[in-house]
Amino acid sequence: MVRLTRGTARGVDVGARDADARRRRAMASTSSAGAREDEMWASLREGARVLAEKEPLMCGFVYATILNQPTFERALAFLLASKIANATILQGQWNDLIVDAMNATNEAGIREYAGPGTGSIGDAAREDLKAIVERDPACPSYTHAFCFFKGFQGLQAQRVSHWLWGHQRKVLACKMQSLVSEVFGMDLHPAAKFGRGIMIDHGHGVVVGETAVVDDGCTLLHGVTLGGTGKVRGDRHPKLGKRVVVGSNASVLGNIHVGHDCKIGAGAALMHDLPPNTTVVGHKGRVVTKKATGTIVSKL
Repeated sequence: MVRLTRGTARGVDVGARDADARRRRAMASTSSAGAREDEMWASLREGARVLAEKEPLMCGFVYATILNQPTFERALAFLLASKIANATILQGQWNDLIVDAMNATNEAGIREYAGPGTGSIGDAAREDLKAIVERDPACPSYTHAFCFFKGFQGLQAQRVSHWLWGHQRKVLACKMQSLVSEVFGMDLHPAAKFGRGIMIDHGHGVVVGETAVVDDGCTLLHGVTLGGTGKVRGDRHPKLGKRVVVGSNASVLGNIHVGHDCKIGAGAALMHDLPPNTTVVGHKGRVVTKKATGTIVSKL
């Protein structure tokens, strides 16, 4: 038997109390965000119960991911960690890291939203879920989007990698970006800035570059590229205003500004600024080079 001195025992007791206090503060930071968030979490849990009742094979998944979790943030952390874990960085390690990121962004002064790329990750995820249910007719509930929509899941992982990037943990942020690309089929740079209420539908093939900004309420369909032209360095990616819709396989290239409420049609290629409330469709190529003889090399 190990005998503790009075001083040692007192130190152990104080350390345990401090650890318990830290846990309580962490729980409070992710669970006391107001009635609106409680309603979202309650709806998510109710949907999980219904899903488990309808499909017994899903019980293990929904209990581990949602019903056995104390808060929305904890459930999201568990889900993301389970998706990107591998043999070198385990699920528990990712889970602790993601929880740390969410707790940090829920602290006073950091939770407050000040535009794309700022504020609470948990709050942003809730707004993203609301946007999916409101805009996607194929989505029946918050639970469905939370559990099965990889566009939602990949975006939340990017929000965590963005937090890592901002805290000078860029190597780990890039590792997370790489894993998200492998798992979800979407490549979102950690430095890109996303607002709230974003819907990335399907998610497959979506590429968003380092200096891109996607403001509140935007919708990106599968295959969208927000990229550079390959000719410049530095600030080289598009800036989307609020409520912009970018159709499937459209490419928006260069450091251009797309105004609020614009719509870019499927397959379009855009390389110039757009004023607000503009709709762009079609992909018309034009000749940019000729042979020395003056004959056209190619024409689309």
